[in-house]
Amino acid sequence: MTKITLKQGEAKTLRITVKDADGVAVDLSAATLTLGVKKAKADAAYAIEKDDADFTKTEAASGIISVDFTEEETDLAEGTYIGELKCSWSNGAVIDKSDDFYIQIKQAVIPPAEPAP
Repeated sequence: MTKITLKQGEAKTLRITVKDADGVAVDLSAATLTLGVKKAKADAAYAIEKDDADFTKTEAASGIISVDFTEEETDLAEGTYIGELKCSWSNGAVIDKSDDFYIQIKQAVIPPAEPAP
């Protein structure tokens, strides 16, 4: 299990490596990818959703992909969120990477307000 820590409102590129049960990188170049982030496994809706077009796949043959999170997407309540990555191929093969990583959202440091004149 991997835990990624982000600050509220932080833009960040998330780099993910997908390996099989033997620890060998999975070729993702022909895979369709989706990523969802939600607070609890039972939640019906995702707080962050990414479709295949959102991923950078320049290293996909080596099992490495990346996806950008915007400041708006990470402006979530402080806490731990579950990341769910799904990789599917046209032949029907699917890798569902639920519970393999968590995203910890930490409270952003907010500068003190300027005193009123």
